[in-house]
Amino acid sequence: MERPAVNALPTRQAQREATRARLLQTAVQILIAHGVAGTTTLAVQQSAGVSRGALLHHFPTHAALLSATVAELVRMNEENAQREAARLAGHPDPLVRAIRTLASVTVQPSFAAELELWACARTDAPLREALRAAERAARPEHHRVVDALFAPLAHHPGAATVAALSVEFLRGLALSSLLKSDPARREQLIDDWIQSAAMLLDKPGRMT
Repeated sequence: MERPAVNALPTRQAQREATRARLLQTAVQILIAHGVAGTTTLAVQQSAGVSRGALLHHFPTHAALLSATVAELVRMNEENAQREAARLAGHPDPLVRAIRTLASVTVQPSFAAELELWACARTDAPLREALRAAERAARPEHHRVVDALFAPLAHHPGAATVAALSVEFLRGLALSSLLKSDPARREQLIDDWIQSAAMLLDKPGRMT
């Protein structure tokens, strides 16, 4: 009689990791679909099909649960950037490719969910502190994506300034679009920024 394989059954650690992953994926899905208000611990627990104890073991507070979604949202935003960069790969202007790629990312639901988290954290100290820690951990990934997009422009003195300003501009534009949707106006503003950024590229920037 053959003996069962030693690793045939999942270990307790593997089960815990699978449960945490299921909870986190469920939380991200609910956050994107229903916002922060709808992403309650009870909703996540029931949708994931786990016990209350299992949820609290991995995410003892609501803030811990929400902040844990940041890494997944950053990953989703990175995937969106990679897809858009591939779509625009044939465009001859690297500045247009970089800014248009970032602009595409900022209209995705995962990006809006991340913005909403920060907006809610303004008056929620535990959430704000948890998000700050999560964002610090995710920052290298964010910088890596932006650096890769603007790498073809690195020989310009103002490239770093243009990259930083582009991120801030598009984040602000995403917030404005939540209040008033005007696609034509948005496109015009992005075109205007691309023209302005082109003029800044050959000017030495000062990053403080």
